[in-house]
Amino acid sequence: MGKSRIAIVGDVHGAWDSKLDAQALELLKPDLVLFVGDFGDENVQIVQEISKLGMPKAAILGNHDCCYSAAHKPTPKKCSSAIKRWARVDQMLKALGDDHVGYRRKDYPDLKLSVIGVRPFATGGDRFYNSEFLSSTYGVDNMEQSATRIAQLALSAPKGHSLVFLGHNGPAGLGSQPGDICGKDFDKGGGGDHGDPDFARALDMVREQDASRVALVVFGHMHRQLLGYNRGKQRKMCLCDAKSAAKTGTVYVNGAVVPRCEDERRHFTVVDMAAGRVESVRETWVAVPKDGPAHLACEEVLFAHRPVLAVKNRAQGKTKS
Repeated sequence: MGKSRIAIVGDVHGAWDSKLDAQALELLKPDLVLFVGDFGDENVQIVQEISKLGMPKAAILGNHDCCYSAAHKPTPKKCSSAIKRWARVDQMLKALGDDHVGYRRKDYPDLKLSVIGVRPFATGGDRFYNSEFLSSTYGVDNMEQSATRIAQLALSAPKGHSLVFLGHNGPAGLGSQPGDICGKDFDKGGGGDHGDPDFARALDMVREQDASRVALVVFGHMHRQLLGYNRGKQRKMCLCDAKSAAKTGTVYVNGAVVPRCEDERRHFTVVDMAAGRVESVRETWVAVPKDGPAHLACEEVLFAHRPVLAVKNRAQGKTKS
């Protein structure tokens, strides 16, 4: 297996510019771009723009991508009230086509990678939201069926491929403190595991067969900036301590830095892989000025398989060890 680079686009929430983000991605030169969903509140236009990105990509829709349909809310004023429920979701699914990997697998033979899409439109926790739509569209009626479907997709991936799991929300079992990677930071006081149990169960089922193939788990939804009593604090965005990485080979990455655009800077999480495992994870900001070329503004190493001596923060002229 050779080297590959994955650029993760966290929860977009309307912050996407086709021209500027394409320039930023051209600078990063990824082999694959992963989108974790929440493009906007059923924002069909942004999804259609992203579908035209001329790079290999995979995406999964999030809870905001079905917020009106799922909650029976009135449509926005700019949308016709006559549009039937879930119609905009159908438009987004049609626009993304094979690039939407909800309950699907997409293989990349040149990279020796397979992307496994888990349950789309996830909101986190134990409830199986949007059950009618998931049943009619995917034939999945509950958490156990969901876990089994995901595991079957992974276990049938081509031999020699490392597995990359893509979800909107992350799996359960990664911590229950507000600042943990999927920890609940809302409600009074916060606290509690807000990960998806079917996602966690699917990973366990795959590891029972071959733990070494589960290289990377990517998701968003749980924003870095914490809410409620924990406001002002930040969430852990990468879980990959040396002991767990050595044991399972799995690195977990939450890409939900929101907002993902600040002035001329645009956020990506960059994952470099080699020999089927994650070598490094970097939080990266790319500046795309109106009157000049795109350039790396700053980056921070969240994980490195080998010790990293220093990373220069080009924006501030500082060095982070």
